[in-house]
Amino acid sequence: MTTSCTFFSLLLLVLVVSPSLATGDLIDQTCKNSSKSDPNIDQNFCVYALQAFPASQCANLTRLGLISITLVNSNVTDTQCLVKRFLKDKKPDKGTKAALKDCLDLYSDSAYALSNASKDFKARRFFDANVKVSSVMDASTSCEHGFDDVGISSPLKNENDISINYQLNYNC
Repeated sequence: MTTSCTFFSLLLLVLVVSPSLATGDLIDQTCKNSSKSDPNIDQNFCVYALQAFPASQCANLTRLGLISITLVNSNVTDTQCLVKRFLKDKKPDKGTKAALKDCLDLYSDSAYALSNASKDFKARRFFDANVKVSSVMDASTSCEHGFDDVGISSPLKNENDISINYQLNYNC
């Protein structure tokens, strides 16, 4: 999957053009515009993910961007824990173990990148933040490819797909 900057770009455009939208309308409109501009963005997932976060109910567009980074980070942290549990409890075969270790490294790097992305976003260095969040999407995709390369089904497919969806929502 190619990295998408559409969501993030639209987020900035909406921030500049219509900062007075009510939050519910802001979430709906941002997700609607994003899904129209990028077929990889699921409008329903975008709305659900942002509205499920309690702080989104009174957030402006900038805060929604930070919420998106937080959602991606939460998924990355959960996936790291799942990988560690698989390595410890499941006693995977050699190929699965190697792929899981690669994923753990990728997600560890992603957690660091997201910490820096949040700082960049708060400092209004949106391009830098976007590059870092996009690298996390690349990590999710690379993790999946690691299992494909050894011919096994990924035990992390659901988590990687969720991570990619959160990142696409950020990248509007």
